[in-house]
Amino acid sequence: MSGALQERRIGLTVLTGFLGSGKTTLLNRLVRDPAYADAAVIVNELGDIGIDHQLVRVVDDRIVLLEGGCICCTVSGGLVDTLKSLFMLALQRRIRPFKRVLIETTGLASPAPILFTLRTDPFLAERYVYRGAIAVADAQHLHNHLRTQPEATQQLALADVVAFSKADLVNPARLESARAEVMRINPGVPCTVVRPDLPLDAMLGEAALVRERSSAHSLDGWLSAYRSPAGMPGRLGGHAQVEHFSMTLAAPLTRGQFLAGMHDVQARYDKGLLRIKGMICFTGDALPCAVHGVHRQLYPLETLPQWPGDGRDSRLVFILRGLSADTVQTLVRRALHQPPR
Repeated sequence: MSGALQERRIGLTVLTGFLGSGKTTLLNRLVRDPAYADAAVIVNELGDIGIDHQLVRVVDDRIVLLEGGCICCTVSGGLVDTLKSLFMLALQRRIRPFKRVLIETTGLASPAPILFTLRTDPFLAERYVYRGAIAVADAQHLHNHLRTQPEATQQLALADVVAFSKADLVNPARLESARAEVMRINPGVPCTVVRPDLPLDAMLGEAALVRERSSAHSLDGWLSAYRSPAGMPGRLGGHAQVEHFSMTLAAPLTRGQFLAGMHDVQARYDKGLLRIKGMICFTGDALPCAVHGVHRQLYPLETLPQWPGDGRDSRLVFILRGLSADTVQTLVRRALHQPPR
């Protein structure tokens, strides 16, 4: 899809985080920030009677409540219908036109189904584009959440930016401990601290999220954070059976070979693949493509505008849960026609 078409589409940002992490508090601030002044807001509520949308103090009709179930379960119906209806209502000038959408998920939801839907529904794919996920991490309770709640791990693994909440309620050592926990799951992710007495960090704006997902230098920094000796797998902390491995693709690879190989890998491991991210230069191409994937889904490859620095390596990172990194890496190398380690 061309860059021009992408710019015409409506950017969609997901605000995620475990129960009680402070998503609604941050959402209240985001809707007043100039970066989201022209955004529609969708709040996902688990119960039959929505509450969170009443806590978001907007001054106009920008907020929509998607209630009755977690967005993981309703995304194929309720969210699709909501996004379609919002677009048509704005087109008919029945609501104020919007250029972006903010979705606050429930505390038990993964952002992954939203990504799937934007890619697979033709109507939405032409009109909306995923800009990234902001994950709110509770500095007070993150340690316990990651050891007892698999959803919290998934939310952080998929985050493009992590915002620490409740930092004013903990000492500096506890905040650094929470940051270290996040780095074990998503080592290269940018982090910021949300404090009630300070302005919001610019990295929470859509423009910063776009750069984080599509900039060659940002992607290179993220990939570099996973480098380990000889590409050996590593464990991301002692929680939630999360491991990772990074690999450099030494053998040339065509686009068709890559897509076919990744299809086999993702079909086999599915939910165990928390995140796939990388940068690959295919045979015959001068510039690399950004690679993003979750579970069974691989998102459209996007050509980067440049190489980061002097390096020309094609690299992939796999974040896994409940899988052996050695076993998965062996299959990936075989599927992508790469030599054994």
